[in-house]
Amino acid sequence: MSKPELAEDSLQGSLQLGVAGNGDLRWAVADVAGPLESIRRALDLSPVAAVALGRALTAAALVLRFTTKEPGQVLLEVLGDGPLGKVIADVDFEGRLRGLVGSPQLTPEEHLTSDESQGLSIRWAIGQGRLRVTQESENGRYSSQVELVSGELGGDLVHFLEQSQQIRSAALLGVLPVPTGIGAAGGLLIEAFPGVPEETLTRLETNIAGLDGVSVYLADGGPSALLDAALAGFDRQDLEQYPLTHTCRCRRDSVLAPIQQMPSEEIDALVDAEGRIVAECAFCGTRYEISREDLTVN
Repeated sequence: MSKPELAEDSLQGSLQLGVAGNGDLRWAVADVAGPLESIRRALDLSPVAAVALGRALTAAALVLRFTTKEPGQVLLEVLGDGPLGKVIADVDFEGRLRGLVGSPQLTPEEHLTSDESQGLSIRWAIGQGRLRVTQESENGRYSSQVELVSGELGGDLVHFLEQSQQIRSAALLGVLPVPTGIGAAGGLLIEAFPGVPEETLTRLETNIAGLDGVSVYLADGGPSALLDAALAGFDRQDLEQYPLTHTCRCRRDSVLAPIQQMPSEEIDALVDAEGRIVAECAFCGTRYEISREDLTVN
């Protein structure tokens, strides 16, 4: 089942949208293995950190296309009190993903236990806390949050959509770390529209209960295998497909602006012996060297 390390030219993921069950269900399925592997290399993530971030990235990509009609972006923050610290996933309408975790090298192997439906358990690493989702578009910025109910993120995503969007859904998220990196990562989100027949819900629940594990299907057959299993017995229509990439949107100007607003004494404390401030992007590690002249506000 283990896959070799992803090559440089295969680090692009995908997001597909569609409907099923005579239009009573809509679905979105994401493959983020490539983008997650790129982030894992950039941030030197441990397996448990990669699993947590991969699930968060998948959730953010699914939420964006499920809840936003106009171009925008979604920032998904898992704010738990566990040893992993915060988990942040950011995606925009062009499919550009980035993310980070508070403790990227967390590796207590004794806690890496298997969860039958999700793969590696991360509940112990996340702890208790909140899931906060911020959606931004031309119409403004909106943020809402819910308490974490599982810490495995799939159930937490379902809880968020029900509480904040009144969306009745099922979410399946999975990441398979292998010795060489990321073997598979992604997930599926299915919404049941109001008035869906009870027999449709029963069949869907039976299908999901019988799944061997999200990452198993993703590793063996990709998103289509996961869709085939979760929607077995339903008609299915593929509607749209989008690329997903690991692309950080940091810019020199975005790093410079907040420093320019700092009091002079705080700026003095940041300046090194060569008269520079070296700022590093937390998402990608890009280093920006800022001189005193750069801080002059025009």
